[in-house]
Amino acid sequence: MVHDTRSVEEATAYFSQLTTLITKSVESVLHDYAAASRPLPTLECTDSSAVLDTQVIRDAVRVIEGACAQLVASIAPAPHIMANRTLGGVDQACLRVAIKAKIADQLRDGPKSVAELAAGAKVDAGKLGRVLRNLAVKHCFSEVTKDVFANNRLSVCLLSGTNTNALVDFGTDELNTAFVYLPEALTKPEWLGSNGVEQTAYFLAHGQAHFKRYETETWRAERFSRAMIAYTGLQGGTDEIARIYPWPKVSPGTTFCDIGGAVGHVSFALRKMHPHVKVVVQDMASVVEDGHKLWEKEDPHGLAKGDVRLVAINFLEHSPVDGCDFYYLKHVLHDWPEADCVTILTNIKKAMIKKRNSKLLIHEFMLHDATQHADHAAAGAILAPPPLLANFGTGAQRRYMMDINMLACYNGAERTLDDFIRIGNAAGLQFSRLWEGGEVTVMEFACA
Repeated sequence: MVHDTRSVEEATAYFSQLTTLITKSVESVLHDYAAASRPLPTLECTDSSAVLDTQVIRDAVRVIEGACAQLVASIAPAPHIMANRTLGGVDQACLRVAIKAKIADQLRDGPKSVAELAAGAKVDAGKLGRVLRNLAVKHCFSEVTKDVFANNRLSVCLLSGTNTNALVDFGTDELNTAFVYLPEALTKPEWLGSNGVEQTAYFLAHGQAHFKRYETETWRAERFSRAMIAYTGLQGGTDEIARIYPWPKVSPGTTFCDIGGAVGHVSFALRKMHPHVKVVVQDMASVVEDGHKLWEKEDPHGLAKGDVRLVAINFLEHSPVDGCDFYYLKHVLHDWPEADCVTILTNIKKAMIKKRNSKLLIHEFMLHDATQHADHAAAGAILAPPPLLANFGTGAQRRYMMDINMLACYNGAERTLDDFIRIGNAAGLQFSRLWEGGEVTVMEFACA
């Protein structure tokens, strides 16, 4: 048994530091709203445009979330914390009910009673009221009077047709079902060391690999696509690489090759912000065909001049277009086991050596452990202020949740900086530095 050896003064200082971090972070949010001459939105505000989403506010929220969770974990009885976490699945189930019953849609024009909502959804009023009461306690929907509910700033995310609705729908459906099977998937003796998509919790839950299922259930594929658009927005949007990397310093005519770039939304955002950069978008042939339609509509001049090219590729078997200044991978490596990642990077290196000083930018979630690493800070990583966990703890929880998501669905993985460096070295690449933006990190590599 480990006993707390801190003095009363040290323990008091610890709690004081946490509360100070919260206070200062809230003050930075207030300052950002004041600087923008914007009123602070209330919980009852349903206008999403009223909410500022700046990097200052994202940084503040990260600290507030991390510090509040660490403060409660330090003060509350341990069984209290663990009981709440054990019952966390209740909220997922209630969100699923709200989506299936289209509660947010029913409340679009104003508050309604549980009886009215239940009639519209053809469900039991007493049971629906209990579900909505649980959500309202967590500030999703507001109970304005007894058994009368209204939308608020959280519940409007559940409106049909929104990308966040698709994200919640997908998560509370396919993902949560898969997570139930994660212990079984990890303890099957015959799956020890496996890395196939058919040796996953998702496969156990649904009887098919994730994307294989979508070949016949196309509505799921469409929902997943919209969910990923919502998730990209949470990470800073498609223009994040255009904002955080020093593109103004690169020469006109610099070529950016987006490997696995789908139809090219990231490249389009880069061209829009930095038109002096030429782009090559590479993905599967069928995806490239769809990409041509987008670019013919959005940047026909770039296509005609050759400043925009779309080229099919199988990156496990072939190298990308030779001689580009920058090669770029966003959320590609986390889908693949380490051996395949080395193959992908080796193929890219073959193209990089055709042009001197060519660089590879890997744009992925980067996991930090909870300890301070001076070498990571020197490379550009942002470490949390003490006494927070160095990785911001709960304030950065989504990247760790995404790691488990990749494990459950694909046998993929999010990785640490050391992991990326090891994989890069195995492919003949040397790490240079990194840039942290939203939730994901840009790591720069060059030929060794």
